[in-house]
Amino acid sequence: ISAGWNHCVALLSDGSVWTWGWNEYGALGDGTTTTRYVPVKVLTGVDQVAAGTLTTYARKTDGTVWAWGQNSYGGQIGDGTTIDRLSPVQVQGLATGSVAQLAGGGENVYALLTDGTVKAWGFNGSGQLGNGNTTNQSLPVSVSGLTNVKQIAGGRFAGYALLTDGTVRAWGKNEAGQLGNNSTTDSSVPVQVSGLSGVTQISAAAQSAYVLMSDGTVQW
Repeated sequence: ISAGWNHCVALLSDGSVWTWGWNEYGALGDGTTTTRYVPVKVLTGVDQVAAGTLTTYARKTDGTVWAWGQNSYGGQIGDGTTIDRLSPVQVQGLATGSVAQLAGGGENVYALLTDGTVKAWGFNGSGQLGNGNTTNQSLPVSVSGLTNVKQIAGGRFAGYALLTDGTVRAWGKNEAGQLGNNSTTDSSVPVQVSGLSGVTQISAAAQSAYVLMSDGTVQW
């Protein structure tokens, strides 16, 4: 299960995807903009889902990635346009079978690839795509300098990566110190989160992040 701003998406054990909630921009993917108070079936043959603010993402068992919902806030669908999509469309620029994990940000999304690198696309006003600039991208671009990544997480305007060595990198908006590098300066490229090692899992909220340590404790 993954939750966006005002909608939710559930992946069932049979590979089907169901959505419900607010649907003005098509985040439910049922071909309408009608708000749904009970779940509706959207897609089949899926093994992973993730929700952005008003957009939804799914990785199918054939290795392709699909998205639907709002696309006009920076191209967060990833199909090379800024046209809102009421039904699933395939994300372009990702090799079939290359995506290991999807993580929704706000109006952008992150994809961890099987080679340990990270791609991102969508709104980039605070450098949350991590590619060294603040230009929106309607197709996936590489997050700069990231290798050996084992897990990713997305905040509202920031991205996070857990590396195989147990350290964490962060990038994007930092007005609340959510990058964890002892500053409040935004960064359009990944920076190391200070004082963290031995991390086993990461999770992000709107303006904060959380880590599970190897000793079972949680830090934020």
